[in-house]
Order: sequence, then structure tokens, then C-alpha cells
Amino acid sequence: MVGGSFRLNTAKNATEIAFTPNAGLFVIDNLAVGGNVTLGHSKAGDSKTTDFGIGPFVRYYFTTENQPVRPIIHTFFNYLSSKYTSGTYTSKNSGTNFFIGGGAAIFISDNVSIDALMGYERTKYKSYDGSGGFSFNIGFQVYLLKAQVDKVRGK
Repeated sequence: MVGGSFRLNTAKNATEIAFTPNAGLFVIDNLAVGGNVTLGHSKAGDSKTTDFGIGPFVRYYFTTENQPVRPIIHTFFNYLSSKYTSGTYTSKNSGTNFFIGGGAAIFISDNVSIDALMGYERTKYKSYDGSGGFSFNIGFQVYLLKAQVDKVRGK
């Protein structure tokens, strides 16, 4: 499976854009493991932050007898690298980010789902206190191989 999510957050004098592509394989029926990459950019006034993250994910689809909506649980853990610039000041930092939650894969065709996930997400950088809280994500997945589609669809 391949897919990802996109995030856009705008406010007065601030913008955040993030894209998180992923790819995974079903190791047994309904259980997918894989990796994801996070690419992000935010700007607030004259301050800019660029983020890069990479790490594994695990996802489990609950069997629902070929229903178009499949409940899922999903978790990921990313290693992060960040660059912050404000005027002439620049700093780099590294840290970790994890998410654990659940939601649903809504199949819009035999090979494509729109995914809605909610859960707890926490980010911690080496030089800063961590922060965490409720997270809601919308994404999609494309299931490439018929055998894989049959596994996730419960056939």
C-alpha cells in the first residue's frame, strides 16, 4: 500500500504545510507495517521552520466482512530534524514524534481508501520541552496488489 496525508494550517500571519507519504506491506491478514516520511514547512512573521522526519508505522484493519468502512488502529514513530530561521538567527534541532490512535478506512473503490484517524500525538526535541495532544488526520491509501487488496478487504 502507498498513500499519505496532507496538512494545511493557516492563521493570521502564520502558515503551516506538511506532507507525509507512506508505503507498507501486509505481513499477515489485516496487519500492515511500513515507513513514512514527514516533510513540513511553517512560517510565522519572519520566522521559518523546515522539518524532516522518517520512521516506521504499524496499522491493523479490523475485519468487517467486506464493509466499505473498516475500523483501524494506527501508530507511528518518527525521528525528526528541524531547522529554524528568524532574521539572521538560525538553529538546528533533532527529536522524536509519535502517534497512537484509531479511526476508519473508508473505501471509495476496491483499491483506494480515504482514512480518518484521531488519537494522541507527541513531539519532543532535544533542546525543548515536549508537547502533545489530540490529533486528527485525513489521508488516503492505494492498495496496489490484488492479493494485498483481498487481505485488507477480508476476502
